[in-house]
Amino acid sequence: MKIGPWPIVSFGFMIGAAAFAYGYWHKYQPNMEYAASVEASANTFEKEAKTLPRTYENLNEAIRLVKEREATWQKVVATKTPPASLGAGGIDLNVSAYQLAVDSRVYRNNIQRAVNAQVKVGGVTVMTGPTVPGPDPEDGAGTILAGYYNFPAIPFPVVIFDLGTITVRGTYEQIKRNVEAWSDMPNYLAVADGLQLSGTSPNLTGTYSVSMVGYLKGDKIYPGVPEGGAPVSPGPGGGAGTAPTRPGGGQAPGGPGARPGPPMNRAPQGGGDNRDN
Repeated sequence: MKIGPWPIVSFGFMIGAAAFAYGYWHKYQPNMEYAASVEASANTFEKEAKTLPRTYENLNEAIRLVKEREATWQKVVATKTPPASLGAGGIDLNVSAYQLAVDSRVYRNNIQRAVNAQVKVGGVTVMTGPTVPGPDPEDGAGTILAGYYNFPAIPFPVVIFDLGTITVRGTYEQIKRNVEAWSDMPNYLAVADGLQLSGTSPNLTGTYSVSMVGYLKGDKIYPGVPEGGAPVSPGPGGGAGTAPTRPGGGQAPGGPGARPGPPMNRAPQGGGDNRDN
């Protein structure tokens, strides 16, 4: 049977339409969508690239400001933080919690000596001297960091004292110098406030209050030991072993830091002793 021309044309048209549909939907259309996506991404990257110079300027400015703040803080660290040594009048926090509980009582006496020297500046006669609070009698190895050094409530250890009311006697210039000198107190940040004068010149009596802060140096802080913890197991040969300790995650000033606003330390029961000279 001989096939006519129209079936052949129709058959060819169907094959051509199928080939066209395949090429359009499986090749041309996806490629066009991909090309449009690439072009859009290229435009986005071009816009971002144009912001790079400004971004680098902002980065360099941020680095400059950080270095500037660090340099400023290092000046404070050099003159307004206690030494990291008990013998030098400060405190070493890189000791076991048990040793820190003992050393903190000595450190309190070191601070009291520094305060006793400061309160005499200007040649005044001290009528009522300040008393530095010591660690709470209940603060032991497990609570000394939190109770006396405000850590970890504050991200770094710091002592904060309200020294209460101070009364001195002298001339106006002596009392003025005495009050102003607290801002120059070595190793601590101290602020005198609320000065009131009474009496007749040149024999005046000045009353004021002082608050002081001590940012403590140190790279490592041993973790607190829980009160009532498990006893230390015997070491080799039946002798007493040593409880393992490892540095914790606190960092004291000497690096960047934030400005705290914690509660004041509690004074010991029965009042403190300010007779250490």
